[in-house]
Amino acid sequence: MLFKKSMICLAIFCFSQSVIAADYRVEITNLTYKIDFTPRIVIAHVPVSFFTAGDNLNDTTGGLLNGQIHNALTEIAEAGNLDPMTAILDQESVQNFVSYAVGDGLLNGGQKQAVELLNIDETLRNISLFAMMLPTNDGFIALNNMELPQAGSVRYHLNAYDAGTETNTESCADIPGPLCEGTAQSPDDTGEGFVHIHRGISGLTATINPAEYDWKNPVAVVTITRIQ
Repeated sequence: MLFKKSMICLAIFCFSQSVIAADYRVEITNLTYKIDFTPRIVIAHVPVSFFTAGDNLNDTTGGLLNGQIHNALTEIAEAGNLDPMTAILDQESVQNFVSYAVGDGLLNGGQKQAVELLNIDETLRNISLFAMMLPTNDGFIALNNMELPQAGSVRYHLNAYDAGTETNTESCADIPGPLCEGTAQSPDDTGEGFVHIHRGISGLTATINPAEYDWKNPVAVVTITRIQ
């Protein structure tokens, strides 16, 4: 309801103001050694938070849009699957209040990639970004509801979050991606039950060695530049 109320209020504002479009370049840098980021979704949107620490993403009726966002974030955190999120953003009732771009492919440790958000009107003042961290059970990076620059550039450092929807077994049977090639989701495992800062790789299995795959926050830096 909060998301819908925010959209309605800004829609009223939009009709009373002239719309000025802007273009943005969003550069994501992976600061880790060996963690991969799955394809990244970058969203310009009306000011509204997609989640907060402590949220129970297993709750399919709570949060934004009656649990739809909870489900979409779970899909990203456990499987790197952007389809549920893009399906939400493409809904007729939502699409006028968002604009998004996707960074394709895995973003390996030490690599950077830029995507562009084009023709963004002034009602879309904030930005969010999400991607899964591999190899983890339900680790994800998030830039959540931060402000787009009116001019020049801004830089945000991103922490690693644990979605709290799957236990951190560190077993390749439970983790997708090129290292593990395991099952993307565990529907019978509800994890810790709340979003929190990720505790990293503990070395519970021999395959995912913490000497190579553990990290310290921040895990990414995002530089947003207004280019037009």
